[in-house]
Amino acid sequence: MNTLKEVLARLTNDQLKSLMRWLPDAARAGKKDELVREILRTLSGDGLHALWARLDETQRLAVAETMYATDGLFHETRFQAKYGRLPDFTIKENGRRYSHYGPPTALGLFLYHEDGGYSLPVDLCERLRPLVPQPEPIRLNTIGTLPEMRGEDPLTVRSSERDAIVDLSVLLRLADQGKIQVSDKTSLPGATTLRLLTEKLVGGDFYAHQPKQDQRDLDIGPLKAFSWPLLLQAAGLVQRNGSKLALSTAGLKALTASPASVLRTIWRKWLKSSQFDEFSRIDIIKGQKSKGRVMTAAAPRRAVINEILQRCPVGAWINVDDFSRFMQATGHTFDVAHDPWKLYIVDQQYGSLGYDGPNAWAILQFRYLLCFLFEYVATLGIIDVAYIDPSEARQDFGNVWGTDDLEFLSRYDGLVYFRLTPLGAYCLGVGEDYTPTPIQLSVRLSVSSSLQVNVVGGHLSAEESLTLDTWSIEEAGKSWRLDRQKALDAIEKGHDIAELRAFLQARDDQPLPEKVESFIKTSQKQGKALRIIGTTLLIDCEDAETAAMIATRKEAAGLCLRAGDRQLVVRLENEEKFRALIRVLGLGITT
Repeated sequence: MNTLKEVLARLTNDQLKSLMRWLPDAARAGKKDELVREILRTLSGDGLHALWARLDETQRLAVAETMYATDGLFHETRFQAKYGRLPDFTIKENGRRYSHYGPPTALGLFLYHEDGGYSLPVDLCERLRPLVPQPEPIRLNTIGTLPEMRGEDPLTVRSSERDAIVDLSVLLRLADQGKIQVSDKTSLPGATTLRLLTEKLVGGDFYAHQPKQDQRDLDIGPLKAFSWPLLLQAAGLVQRNGSKLALSTAGLKALTASPASVLRTIWRKWLKSSQFDEFSRIDIIKGQKSKGRVMTAAAPRRAVINEILQRCPVGAWINVDDFSRFMQATGHTFDVAHDPWKLYIVDQQYGSLGYDGPNAWAILQFRYLLCFLFEYVATLGIIDVAYIDPSEARQDFGNVWGTDDLEFLSRYDGLVYFRLTPLGAYCLGVGEDYTPTPIQLSVRLSVSSSLQVNVVGGHLSAEESLTLDTWSIEEAGKSWRLDRQKALDAIEKGHDIAELRAFLQARDDQPLPEKVESFIKTSQKQGKALRIIGTTLLIDCEDAETAAMIATRKEAAGLCLRAGDRQLVVRLENEEKFRALIRVLGLGITT
């Protein structure tokens, strides 16, 4: 850090004279070194106290924030986010504010502009320390009770924790049954899958589908239904099987694992995933796929937001705008684009977002934050959300060229408040464990000796219907029939039929009939009657003599087995050793 003398020495005579207007007892004429001495003399004695008294509250806060900053610099963005205003560095004359090259205020004798920023000389900092108290730390504001309305719009409140636990099971079972389709090129769900998922999700998606009244109307579209297939893929719980998603080994285990632990795994893997950039969902902003490195990596952005989410108190509502300001005020910021000039709205020349400069946070970073919270964090049950329709919800983009006719900049503009759930604290690693609320079963079943499963009270949830569909065939009315073939298919895929027993017992007041118990035991035994222990090569020899000669060699013991007169079976792990033996025997293998 520079001393006051070093800083003053770099100023011009005109700049020094402009500063001396605030030192009435100092001589304003003379050479540069004389002017510097006058300022140093004044600021080394009682003149410093008098000058400090002339600063207004905001200017004093600016000095304090700079003095106690770890890097000794004035951070304009952090300051404005914390206090909602900036200090006056220059004089207003006839309503006109000059740049930092214009007439300075008294603040110019404390904070000096250099290399694009303001700093406080180290020796001046020490003299000011007795006068300047350390500023209050920035705090994240919380709300005890939500208002019913935001302006003229009623708030919709969605508790996401229980929804996420049920939705996870529903999505895994749909994938297990091959009902989730994604694009071969993008791995994104298509319209048919989005409609299916929206129907199956608990309470549907955040916004109900509304047909367009006009072609120019923007479509909000699905949020949860869109994100779930991506989250499952990122976590490795599903894998592509053509255009369909199928459960991986980890996905099969997830069906019977603790839902909270599975959701935590999904969250942690999503944070690091490079499969998809959420910002692409803000499709009004064009140029994201322009040539060159336009967009930054998503993982570092997610990590910054994750860190601040960990500071949120459980169960307290937070305004997303306050959350955004808190991030900026604490220096937890991130970039969305390497080159904002390549991003634009409507027209690349006139609508470039590079024109927004310091105001780009509201358009880029804040919109990404809304998307990340609403479409992914809430979907996993980490936060509850309170929101309104996005149309006209925010007016912070009106000055951007090309937005005159837009009702919203992103489908996430309606998000207003969120609160961290106990499940969220567990997923974020700030809660050691998580105890889910006991499930209140909404259906009663009657299981008969004829392997019929009848609904005798309440209604099956989507999750319960999918569970029955794994092991049985739906018949007319509210009836299902346990099916041996479906049970064998499920066991082959890795399902444990004990899951079926527990499911039926929990919903039937009577013990399961003996024939049903026999069905379960027999299916368990027959479903695991055969086991694949390896993959082999089937080799056809020229004649039976050659096959016998190879198979009877002492060195071939354990490497191959006879399979008929002319054929040998070799396990894949023994292929290299078998080929080496064949070479010794002077033989070769062709395909």
